[in-house]
Amino acid sequence: MKGLIGIDCGSATCKGVLMGENDILSHSIKPTGWSPRSTAQEILDELIQKAGVEREEVRITATGYGRVGIPFADKVVTEITCHARGAQYIMPGVRTVIDIGGQDSKVISVKDGKVSAFQMNDKCAAGTGRFVEMSAHRMGLDMSEFAEYLEAGESCALSSMCAVFADSEIISLLAAGKSREEIAGGVMNSVVSRASSLAAKIDICAPVLLTGGLSQIKGLRDILEKQLGCEVKASEWSRYAGAIGAALLSA
Repeated sequence: MKGLIGIDCGSATCKGVLMGENDILSHSIKPTGWSPRSTAQEILDELIQKAGVEREEVRITATGYGRVGIPFADKVVTEITCHARGAQYIMPGVRTVIDIGGQDSKVISVKDGKVSAFQMNDKCAAGTGRFVEMSAHRMGLDMSEFAEYLEAGESCALSSMCAVFADSEIISLLAAGKSREEIAGGVMNSVVSRASSLAAKIDICAPVLLTGGLSQIKGLRDILEKQLGCEVKASEWSRYAGAIGAALLSA
């Protein structure tokens, strides 16, 4: 084997990495779209081309909600296991992983790269990245603009516990003259409060790593640190944590 490939096919994006001797040789990310299988194939082709290897020279592990629809994978592993292992690679000694993904949120207690406990919210969209994206679009913002408005540090209260009703509430708040800065803060506080509720059910130990598509939003990390009472770190590889873990578990 010349390489180990991990493909994390989530509800919003599909991520892939190709690893050699414990180094990342190539990586790729694409919107999952309507066909996880097709997108995963595109990711595979791109990883192989960038690294200059042949398909027969790599072993592939798939994870994420779309993992069962990837027929060319040599192995499938749950995202909880992969995120723990990937987080250990990204930040050696990590003890807690918080992943706010497109479809669910997870808090994972980690010891030596293995899962010791976890809590997961996959029943309500209001605590996910999809809710943040939907809220940004409702305010006429893309995600980078939403992150900038969040930097203002302002917030208003969102009373709705459901993503559908929260969308209606955002419309009402805009009509009432609330600023986009205030609403952005309210949305993110709502999302973080759900992650914090999950975290309260397990022992939170530092260091804490934030993973998932929202991990690069500093305003999110600031709110999370305030609610948890500890430092929350992120890496440029945070959104690839599941794919990295899957690749390492291909060995």
